[in-house]
Amino acid sequence: MTDTTRPTDMPRPVMDILVQRQLDNMATGNCAYLETFLRMVTAAGMDVRLVFAPFQSFGNRPWAEIHPRLEALVREIEWPASVRIGKRYWSVSPRVWMRFALRILKEVWRRAGGKLTIASYLGREIAPGEARRLAALCDRRPADITLAEYSSMGPALKLMRARTIHACLMHDLLSDRAARFRAGGQLIDFDETSLETELGWLSSCELIFFASVNELETLRPHLPAARMAWVAPDAPEYGPIEDSPAPRVVFIGTVHGGNTEALNHFLDDVWPGIAAEEPGLELHIAGSIGKTLTPQRAGLPGVKVLGRVEHLESLGGANAIGIAPTRFATGVSIKVAEYLLLGMPCAAYPLALEGFGPVLDDLVVVADGPDALKAEILALARDPARRAALSAKAKAEARSRLSHAEPIRAIHEMLSGRK
Repeated sequence: MTDTTRPTDMPRPVMDILVQRQLDNMATGNCAYLETFLRMVTAAGMDVRLVFAPFQSFGNRPWAEIHPRLEALVREIEWPASVRIGKRYWSVSPRVWMRFALRILKEVWRRAGGKLTIASYLGREIAPGEARRLAALCDRRPADITLAEYSSMGPALKLMRARTIHACLMHDLLSDRAARFRAGGQLIDFDETSLETELGWLSSCELIFFASVNELETLRPHLPAARMAWVAPDAPEYGPIEDSPAPRVVFIGTVHGGNTEALNHFLDDVWPGIAAEEPGLELHIAGSIGKTLTPQRAGLPGVKVLGRVEHLESLGGANAIGIAPTRFATGVSIKVAEYLLLGMPCAAYPLALEGFGPVLDDLVVVADGPDALKAEILALARDPARRAALSAKAKAEARSRLSHAEPIRAIHEMLSGRK
């Protein structure tokens, strides 16, 4: 079905985005990053149509919603084999309803004590039948750019007959994702794939956008003909910063494996030593990540679990030391950008900066290991002049370094070449 969400007064170039997942939860990193991407595309002067895979996008349940923040950034929504009632889409496919029934049985078994991993569809190649259906749907009204969200949607692009620029949004290099999960001791609950397979999915793409600079550089030698661009994390316009009167340590995070591991590691291996040497120093934990803490960790000396914070300005300023003790990561560590844009001195492990390339290196205090991180945090807590200098530099330079000028230029040049 088609849902027109915003009329247009004059024609603008259109980007179709092929989606194979639900888009209802802005607390996840991939939905937050998709919002950033949509803002960039809108700033480039394009309208967006979301085109959902009719079966795979529903996942394991037959209903879905699109978060209002994402819906506000698109012109149209196409979700074949569904009907919209109010804000919710309902599948009319027996296949999806059967999958839902099976999912219920698996959940009952799991809750009864059975050992069972319920796999996500992330990394699974779009099924041939769905790919053909999506290609035919897009061919009926060809967009200027047709973009696969995740490389695993790439096979649908190859089936299109209409003239359109083939593109992809790489939240993650999927062939590298399993290796990172394994190295971080995380459960692999998605389909693994190889670099060779992923390159095949991307082989028709003329334009590829990346969340991470390091993944862009990994793929560049393999796809030399493709135009590639990094889309930096969004740089929101924050209001006046409410600086605290005393230094404090801040961790901002949503719920995902990398954040959970990082925070638990920090609380187990770093914070006790800091609290022992500076008993008056507090650690403020903001965001949904706080609900993952055990009572023992949440009850450590100086730890304050804030939950969701409506206005992040209340956390920022020169007296707030943002931390990114990231030991396992895919994509880009958005929290580092948030800290800097909020004028916070930031201490991080090298892996937290990997997705940015060298762009932010001199704005962040880098500590290679728990002992070094403890030492840097204590040094910052005891040195107001250094905190003020780092805060001022972050406020002055972070926003321009996270500019979207390059991906916007890539879009304009590709569109110009198509005429």
